[in-house]
Amino acid sequence: MTSEQLRRSALEYFTNVQTKDQKYVPMLGPEDRPTIEMNADTMARYREELKKYYYDPSRYDTYLEQLGVTFPTLTKE
Repeated sequence: MTSEQLRRSALEYFTNVQTKDQKYVPMLGPEDRPTIEMNADTMARYREELKKYYYDPSRYDTYLEQLGVTFPTLTKE
């Protein structure tokens, strides 16, 4: 993916061959808004419990670090 020509070629193939006859039609329009009031009761019920999962950037570098999730690091030896 570091080759500019390869990326250009892949985009051209995707646009002109794979999706030539397809057009994306979104189900929601720009004026549609989420119905946030639909989940208001559920969110109010669990809000305090969820606070412990809010990201605290003053204590952790990443959200995954806050959750205790670690990934193996690959090093060149």
